[in-house]
Amino acid sequence: MEKVFGTHLFPDLSPLTTSSSITPLFPVVQSPTRQALYDLILTLIQDEESYQNTLGLVTELVPEGACSPDRSWGISNASKDYDYSVIWNMDRSKIIRSPTGYVGLKNLSNTCYLNSLFTQLFMNVGFRTFMLDANIADGDGSQRLLSETKKLFAHMQDSLQKMVDPKDLADSIRTYENEQIDVTVQMDVDEFYNLLFDRWEGQILSREAKQTFRSFYGGQLVQQVKSKECPHVSEREEPFSAVQCDIKGKATLQDSLKAYVEGEIMEGDAVKRTCLKDVPNNLMFHLKRFDFDLVTMQRSKINDFFEFPDEIDMKPYKIDHLSQPGVESSEDVFKLVGVLVHSGTAESGHYYSYIKERPVASSHRNAWVEFNDADVSEFDPGKIPEQCFGGFNESTPGLHQLRFHKVWNAYMLFYERRSTLDEEEKFYMTIPPTYPTKTPVPTDIGNYIALENELFIRNYCLFDPVHPPFIRSLVEQLRHMNKGLCSEDHGVEQAAISLALEHVNQILSRTKDIPDFDSMMGQLMRIIGSCAECCKLTLDWIITHPSATRSLLLRHPLQKVRQDFTKMIITALGFLRRMDPQLYGPELVEAELPVAEWTNSDAAFQQVLNTLLQQWTNIDVNIRSWEDYFGLLGQMAALGTAETAAILCAGLLQRCLEILTVEGGQRPNNQVRLLRLLEKGRKPNYTQLIKLVRDLLLRIDLRHRPVAHEDERAVLPISEKSPLTESESSQLRMEQPKVRTLVLLSKMIDCTHNVAASSDIIKMMLQAEPELDLLPAIYHTIMSGISIDPASMAVPYLDAALAFCKYTPRAAEAKEMVARTARDVETIDVQGGHENLHFFYSLLDVRNNNLDSDVLGYRYLVLENVQFWAPPLLLYWEEKVRSDTVVVLKSLIFVHGIPVNTESPRLSTAIERAAKLLGKSCVKHIQNKYLAARITVEAKTVREIVDTTRNCMEYFSANASPDDERDLLAFEVALQQLDALMVEEGDDAVSEWDNDDSNVASESDVDVDGI
Repeated sequence: MEKVFGTHLFPDLSPLTTSSSITPLFPVVQSPTRQALYDLILTLIQDEESYQNTLGLVTELVPEGACSPDRSWGISNASKDYDYSVIWNMDRSKIIRSPTGYVGLKNLSNTCYLNSLFTQLFMNVGFRTFMLDANIADGDGSQRLLSETKKLFAHMQDSLQKMVDPKDLADSIRTYENEQIDVTVQMDVDEFYNLLFDRWEGQILSREAKQTFRSFYGGQLVQQVKSKECPHVSEREEPFSAVQCDIKGKATLQDSLKAYVEGEIMEGDAVKRTCLKDVPNNLMFHLKRFDFDLVTMQRSKINDFFEFPDEIDMKPYKIDHLSQPGVESSEDVFKLVGVLVHSGTAESGHYYSYIKERPVASSHRNAWVEFNDADVSEFDPGKIPEQCFGGFNESTPGLHQLRFHKVWNAYMLFYERRSTLDEEEKFYMTIPPTYPTKTPVPTDIGNYIALENELFIRNYCLFDPVHPPFIRSLVEQLRHMNKGLCSEDHGVEQAAISLALEHVNQILSRTKDIPDFDSMMGQLMRIIGSCAECCKLTLDWIITHPSATRSLLLRHPLQKVRQDFTKMIITALGFLRRMDPQLYGPELVEAELPVAEWTNSDAAFQQVLNTLLQQWTNIDVNIRSWEDYFGLLGQMAALGTAETAAILCAGLLQRCLEILTVEGGQRPNNQVRLLRLLEKGRKPNYTQLIKLVRDLLLRIDLRHRPVAHEDERAVLPISEKSPLTESESSQLRMEQPKVRTLVLLSKMIDCTHNVAASSDIIKMMLQAEPELDLLPAIYHTIMSGISIDPASMAVPYLDAALAFCKYTPRAAEAKEMVARTARDVETIDVQGGHENLHFFYSLLDVRNNNLDSDVLGYRYLVLENVQFWAPPLLLYWEEKVRSDTVVVLKSLIFVHGIPVNTESPRLSTAIERAAKLLGKSCVKHIQNKYLAARITVEAKTVREIVDTTRNCMEYFSANASPDDERDLLAFEVALQQLDALMVEEGDDAVSEWDNDDSNVASESDVDVDGI
C-alpha cells in the first residue's frame, strides 16, 4: 500500500540540495489511473492498523494551516520559501501550464507593457541563454535586476504553473530618477525597452559580457550630411537598439525605411540622411504610432494601415550599398519572429505579443504563440495582416455597413537574421530535442523550480476530481472499524476527523463549484451526532485551527460554505451541551454560579468563543461575512442564559456598539479601516449584528447604574441580569454633533436591516425610563427622522415611531409624533405611500400599558389627524395604496353608520367630527391639485377621493346647520367641476362605495396586514 501511494499517487519530495541538480519526481496525473489506484488502496484496508497507516499517509499531504511552521503542503524538509497559495474557486485546469508548453506572466496592475516585452526577449533562446549565464556577484544589491531577470527567465522556461509572478523583477527596476517603477501606471513599451536595457547593461560586470549583451539588439547607424556644392560627406556614427519608423503617410515597412535612408533637405540645399552600418542579428523596428498634436496639445494614436513583410532584405538600407549602389553585394535577409501589438488609444490600452517559436524541430516549423499576460495560446501567422497591420475594419455587409479604424495594430516588430536562424536550427538538430526549446539553468535556481514543481503537481493532484471521493470513502470506513464502535482512546477517530476537516478547509471548500463539499460536511455531521467525544474532537480542531475559522467563516466568498460551517459549530455545541455538559462547560443547572466560572473555563463553549474573538481583528475587512459571524454569535447566545452571560463578559456588546456607532462623533482608533470602507460606499448587512445587540441587551438591566468594567459583571450570578459597563453606556448615549441625535438609534433605523430587533431595543430603552434618562434623546432622534422632507425619506422612522408610541411613558411626545407624521404625508412623492398608511392603520391597535387609554388613545389620535394623512393617500399614484386607504377609512369611520353608533359617546363624536374634517380636506385637495390649474385627470385616478368625499357629505346632511348646507353646496360644485375635467377610462370602474354590500371591499379583501 505504501509503495503504491508513494510511487504513483504522491511521491516523496526530492531532498533540498544545491550540490547537484534535482530530477523531479512526478506522480501519475491521469484521473482514470488515479481512480484505479485509490480503489486499490481502499480494498487493501482490512483492519484498524492498515486504516491508521492510510490515514497517516494522506494526512501528510495537507498542511495544518497556520499551525504548521512550514506552509508547504505538509513536507517538513521543504523550505518555507516553497509556498503554493491556494485560491478560492480553484479550477485546476486553469492553474497549469498552457498546452503550448509556455507559461504566461501575471499582470501586476498595468504591466502588460513589461509582460509583452519580456516574452519577446525570453523567446530569443540565445538572449535567454546569455541572461541565465550572467555572472551575479551582488544579487540582492547592485545586480538585483539582473538576478531577478535570471530567476524570471528560469521560471518562464521550467515552471509547470500557468503563469509566473514578475513582482520581484518589477520591484528591482529603477527609473532614470532612481525611483521604483509604478506598476499601476502603464509605460510606453519602447521607452521601457530603452530603460530596461540601460539598467541591464549597467549591472553586467565584464567588458566582454557588455559587448556581447549589446550585440544582441544593438547596432550602429551613420548620420550623413552631404552638400550639393561639395563632394565631402560629413559622417557621425551612433548606436541604435531599434529602428524608428514613421508610419504616417507610409503604407509599408519598406516605404518607411526608404524614407529613413533618403533623408531630408536642409538649409543651403544640404541633404541629411541616416544609414545602417552594423545591423545586429536581432533587429527591432519601433513603429511610431503615437503623435503629439501641437494645436490640441494632446497625444493621439495613428491607426493607419501599415504593412510589413515576413522577410525583408536590409541591404538597400545599409551604408555599403548606399555609398556604392553599383557594386554588387550580398543580400542580408531577416525573417519576422515577433510582433508586439498595442490595442487602444494614446491614453489607455493594452500590449500583447505574437511570437514565432525558434529553434524548433521541423514538425513545429512556422509555429507561432500568442502571449497575453497570463494567457498563452497558439496563433495562426496567417492572421497577422488582420491583427497587426491596422487600417479600417470592414463590418459584415448589410443595410448598416460601417468602416472604422482598428485600434489594435503592431507597435514593435522583431526580426532575426535568416542565416542566424538556420545556424540555430542546425545546432538544435545536434542535441537531444526538447519542446519547447530549453537552455541550461543554474543549479540553485533549477532545484528551486524543480521542488516548486513537485509541490505544485502534488497540489494539482489533491484537486483532482477523484481525490475527494477517496477521502470521503476513507472517512466513511471509520464507522466500519470495531463494528461501528469508537476506539477507547479515540486516536483513530481524531485522525479521521482532522483529515476530513483539513480537506474541507483547504481543498473541498476551495474547488470550483464545491462539488464534494456537501457530502463531506454531511459525513462530519453524522460523526458529530453519534458520539460526544467525537463531537468534542471536532470542536477541538476548530479551536486549535483559528486560520480555518478565518477562511471558512470570514474570508470564504460563498455564503453556503460560511453557513454550513456555522451550522456545524452550532450543531456540535448543542449536541455536546445535551450529551456531555462537563465537556461543554461548567454545570448548567447552577443558576447562582458566578459568570466567571464560565469565562475562566477551558471547556468547549468558552474555547470556541475565544476562537471567534480572535477573528475580531479581521471583522472590519470581511464585511460580507457579518451575517454569518454575528449570526453564529447570536445562535451561541441563544443556547442559554449562561452562554449569553459569557458572551457579555467577553466584551462583545461593547464591540458591537462600537461598530454601529463608528460613523458618529467619537471614532475609535481600532475601527479606522472599517470607517474608510464605509466612507468608500461599502454597505454591510447589519441584520444579525443588530439582533445580537438586542439579545445581549435582554440580559442587561438598563435601570442599573453602569459598572466600570466587564470583570464586575463576572462575579454576578448567571441568573441575574447584568448592568451596562460605563463604556457601553457611553456608546448607547453617543450623540451626533450639532444635530444631537443618538448615533446608535439613528444607525439602526437608517439601515432598515432589522426593524423588529431595532424596535425591541427602543422598547427596552423606553421601559428603563426614567432611570436610563434617554427619553428626550430618543424622542428627538425619531422626530428628526420623521421631519425629513419629503416624507418618503422618513419611511425608516415610521416603525421606530410605532415602537415609541407603544412604550413611551409620557403622552405628550407621542401625540406630537403622530400629529407631525400625519401632516408630513402631504410631502411624500413616489415612495412611502404604503408605509405611511401602514403606520396609521397599525396605530389603531396600539395599546400603551404605561398610559391610561383615556390619556392617550391612538384611535382618537388617528381620527383627529385624518384630514391630514388620508387625502394625500387617496390621491397617491399607486392604485393599491388608494384602495387600501379606502378600506382603512371604512373601518375607522364609515362602518359606524349615520348617525354614528358606538359604545362610546366620546368616540361617536370624534368620528362625526373626523368625517366632516376629512370631507373638507378632500375637497381642498381636489381644488388645489386639479381645479385651480384646470388639469384633466383619468376618472379612475380620483375615484377613491370622490367616493370618500360623497360619503363624508352624508355627515353634513344629517341635522344640517346653515354652515353644513353651505359646505354641501361647495362640495357639489367642486365635484361637478372635477367631473368636467375627467377623461374616459379604459374600463368601467367599480366604486368602493356601491350600495350593494357584496361589492364593498372589506378588510379581508385587502392586504391590511401588509399595509
